[in-house]
Amino acid sequence: MTRFTRTLTLLSVLLLTLCSATIHAANITGLVKDMESGDPIMEAAVKLVNAKDSSFVAGVTTNLDGQFKLENIKSGKYVLTVSYIGYADTEKELTVGKSNLRLGEIRIKEASHMLGEVSVVAVKTPIKVMEDTVEYNADSYHTQPNAVVEDLLKRLPGVEVGTDGAITANGKTVSKILIDGKEFFSDDPQVASKNLPANMVDKLQVVDRKSDMARLTGVDDGEDETVINLTFKKGMNQGWFGTAEGGYGTDDRYMGSFNVNRFWDGNQITLLGNFNNTNQIGFTDSNGNRFRRFGGNNGITESRALGLNINIGKEEIIRVGGDLMWSNTDANSTTRQDREYLFEDHSTYSKIRKATRDRGNNFRGDFRVLWKPDSFNTLEFRPNFSFNFNKSYDNELTSYLNSAMEKVSDNTAIGQSDGDSYEVGARLIYSHNFKKHRGRSFSVSGQYRFSNVIEKATSINDFIRYIIEEDPDNAEDNSELLNQYTDNHTWSNQIMGQFTWTEPLGDVADGHFLTFAYRGSYRWNNADKLVYNIPDEYDLDIFPPVGEEPDPEYSNRYRNNYFNQNIRLGYKKVGAKSNFEIGMALVPQMSKSIYLDNADKNISRWVTNFAPFLRYRYKFSKRSSIQANYRGQSSQPSMSQLQPVLDISNPTNKVQGNPNLDPSFSHNVNLRFQDFNMESQRSLMLMADFQFTQNSIISKTTFDEYGSRLTEYVNVNGVWNGRVMNMFSMPLRNKLWSISNHVFANVRHNVGFNNNVRNNSLSFSVRESPGITFRPDHFELELRPMYMLQTTHNSVQTNANQTVHNYGGRFDGSYYTPWGLTLQTDINYTATAGYAAGYDTRTWMWNATISQQFLRDRSLTLAVKVYDLLNQRNNIRRNITANYIDDIEYNSLSRYFMVTLSYRFNSFGKGNEPSGGGDFMRRGPGGPGGPGGHGGRGPR
Repeated sequence: MTRFTRTLTLLSVLLLTLCSATIHAANITGLVKDMESGDPIMEAAVKLVNAKDSSFVAGVTTNLDGQFKLENIKSGKYVLTVSYIGYADTEKELTVGKSNLRLGEIRIKEASHMLGEVSVVAVKTPIKVMEDTVEYNADSYHTQPNAVVEDLLKRLPGVEVGTDGAITANGKTVSKILIDGKEFFSDDPQVASKNLPANMVDKLQVVDRKSDMARLTGVDDGEDETVINLTFKKGMNQGWFGTAEGGYGTDDRYMGSFNVNRFWDGNQITLLGNFNNTNQIGFTDSNGNRFRRFGGNNGITESRALGLNINIGKEEIIRVGGDLMWSNTDANSTTRQDREYLFEDHSTYSKIRKATRDRGNNFRGDFRVLWKPDSFNTLEFRPNFSFNFNKSYDNELTSYLNSAMEKVSDNTAIGQSDGDSYEVGARLIYSHNFKKHRGRSFSVSGQYRFSNVIEKATSINDFIRYIIEEDPDNAEDNSELLNQYTDNHTWSNQIMGQFTWTEPLGDVADGHFLTFAYRGSYRWNNADKLVYNIPDEYDLDIFPPVGEEPDPEYSNRYRNNYFNQNIRLGYKKVGAKSNFEIGMALVPQMSKSIYLDNADKNISRWVTNFAPFLRYRYKFSKRSSIQANYRGQSSQPSMSQLQPVLDISNPTNKVQGNPNLDPSFSHNVNLRFQDFNMESQRSLMLMADFQFTQNSIISKTTFDEYGSRLTEYVNVNGVWNGRVMNMFSMPLRNKLWSISNHVFANVRHNVGFNNNVRNNSLSFSVRESPGITFRPDHFELELRPMYMLQTTHNSVQTNANQTVHNYGGRFDGSYYTPWGLTLQTDINYTATAGYAAGYDTRTWMWNATISQQFLRDRSLTLAVKVYDLLNQRNNIRRNITANYIDDIEYNSLSRYFMVTLSYRFNSFGKGNEPSGGGDFMRRGPGGPGGPGGHGGRGPR
């Protein structure tokens, strides 16, 4: 036999052996749940060892649904161990054969510590820190009766709720709220936060995770997100349950809300609605965000909303979900704004007094179909749509003052805007794991989106210039009327495709992988802006003006084509204690600007960036770890920043786009350390972020002597920011007392131009918020003081450097009687120093509620509530940029009393009542509060 024949025979035998081993490999799947509540447990460690010698075979952690999968396990006998912080380890002896092994549910129970003859059961800690997750025990945080999830969020350390309802956790924007790991109203977390009752929540988990695409494909795309996962209390994941509430108060204040939920076998349907005139908007007002030319998310808002959410399917093989949402808003606001503009050797000032009204309707839908025919293939399809209709009205007076505080101009403006828009889109993703080559996988995806926006606006302006001379009797003023009608139409098409591949290097058990990804996106942007001058004494209800042609100086038909590519190559090492990923991305971008009215101005431009990326995590133990991330990201200018046409609808603030703008590119570094001590129940987390932006897009402002300004956009370098956050929580020895502390510091460097003079602005802020809580059997007390320091240093005018102090505190108290009577109050004190004259405040905000529960199961609650008992509520804020310093005050909801009646129902059946019995609004033992949010939310 020749050498070639012998070699071929040997290779054939080896290949058959490998194939045989692969064929006799199986997958092990299971679901980890809490022993008592039945809730799925995320991030539980699942380890498989050989039964003979205890050698390590495989290990994974459970996902948001508590599920795990161990792939390509050879036939034999093994021991499976499930472990989780605060729970006793659970072991199972397994025999793996040729077919896949489904273990079903694995129930684990909380651990206990034995001290001599005394058994001390582990107390639910207020906060647990676990790798990418911060878990809050909801029973540790006091809320009012019938409170919603948003009220609970405002109590949590590290979580903030803005005046517009936007949620941030540890400085990061929350993009979604999940229920038991499943999406709830897609990308609108405010539907859950503003409508779901807080008393149904058992645990609230803030999770930093990779994007949907990255989790499906296994290849990091750098698009991380922060989500909140809610787990429900025992018994609330099977059957019907819901709440209905209505109330009426002084000043004709009213509110009503309901939610009906059906849960069964991992499936869920929710119908909800709300209507009120107490600023309780139950959704993200995307309609207003698109068209609101004049106002903002301030003032007093009347709102109505209806929503439907479903998530049904057969186990995890096929699931169909989605949501439909209708909303309506009517917002009225008044604004008082004082602004100081910074120049090289002096300052000028403006005073704005404004009243606005915004009315809008929105209807949107987002759907999801997920198919997993087996453990190797996944197909996901996500179509969506939205329709928006809006009307806005505005009445504004702007005065401009020179450096001597002399008035040099006034502008009286009346505006009206009607806007309609719609968007449709869809995304399809397919991913595949190779059955005969463990660790190898690929994915392919495609996406399409179309948007169309039509806006018709009228602006009426009377601009008066005051001529200041030494002899006031010789002064001559002049007035200019500027009336315009604008027909603005923008539409865009976007297609995107992506391909990813993961290849193991050597034995997959060694944990070495090579990853490759390509993503291409092409977008066609179109903008037609037609501006008509309105003759004097013309009927403003007839548009466009009869006989008038678009003004060519202010009209434009503009196109922009943008092609973005991202080519990534990376290496990944997965180990028992550490994970490491490093690589490089090539990001070429093409932008082509086309002028339909003047082809000589057409511009084409290519920009290429190199973006290294890095992820590293090291586990000191199951409860302590450190991680570091770096990524680069590009951002394209908006159409309004690119379109080269002058907008003079407000003659005091003319705006012109710049078609020569380059995309900006940001470098992002994140560091994080966390530690949880099981015995003391102490949680500690440290975070640090830094961002540096190349070609940052900023505004460049030029003023004339009467305060009229021209704003343009330019690329600059030198914009950066960094922040550091520390969170600490620990119950004291007797568990009735607990302490916490939250520190947040931020430093930011901005660049701005006023009259072509560059200003480098360096601002620094630090916020300190310690807390102490006392929770015996029948009442709860919490005290949380707060102090924040803000400083600003400018390069052009050092005497304009600013220091602002914000300080105060919050007290919450509750008393529960055995017969269902509850007394609750919260008192907030805030004070400021360093603002402009007339804006420093000292305010007491006092809310109180007395409620009585009725019926056998205490499901009916009658409550009397008072909002802002001392009638001192205000809404003042400061904005600091490299160009100016703003002090702004908005109108706000004033004191009112309200009587509410609420009813909750369920069909859980006897023995399955939510934990806490009929009165599950009573909070459990121990736990600190949080710094709370902003926005002056009234009692519900």
